[in-house]
Amino acid sequence: ESKEIDVMLILDRSGSMGDAAQAALKAVKAELARSLEQLDSVHQFQIIFYNERPVAFNPTGVPGKLAFATDQNKQRAVRFINSIVPDGGTRHDDALKMALRFRPDVIFLLTDGDKPELSDEQIEEISRRASGIAIHTIQFGIGPATGGGFLAKLAKENGGQHTYVDLAEYLQNKDRR
Repeated sequence: ESKEIDVMLILDRSGSMGDAAQAALKAVKAELARSLEQLDSVHQFQIIFYNERPVAFNPTGVPGKLAFATDQNKQRAVRFINSIVPDGGTRHDDALKMALRFRPDVIFLLTDGDKPELSDEQIEEISRRASGIAIHTIQFGIGPATGGGFLAKLAKENGGQHTYVDLAEYLQNKDRR
């Protein structure tokens, strides 16, 4: 029996995520669709795509609600995911603050970690608002991982893990699957 866990997925859709033949956003969409498949109907989830502005998935027509992971909502989510194109700049903090208002159990932030980075003050404010919500960060890049910077710090301060995905390696392995 699976515990009901409310999952929030925050995905960067800024212009930089479309670089390298849109590899980052393609990888994010594929991973997201795969992770939705893992959810049972007792789980609730929400998806936020962001650039300068966050946009939340809204299958119920009632803003600010998590959606149950029914087959119908998962299909709607995949359509929502596939409608997103990379565009614009990056504002991580607005998307994170919007996500925290849903009060999920866990947040996954998927981004290339492009500028502007979150300041220490912004990370402190997000951590204060999170108060117990685990925040995991998944960073997409090309080539070997760097230290993770603000994304690693955000995850560490909120009981989460920071993961780096090398897109060059990801794309090679995907061809072998």
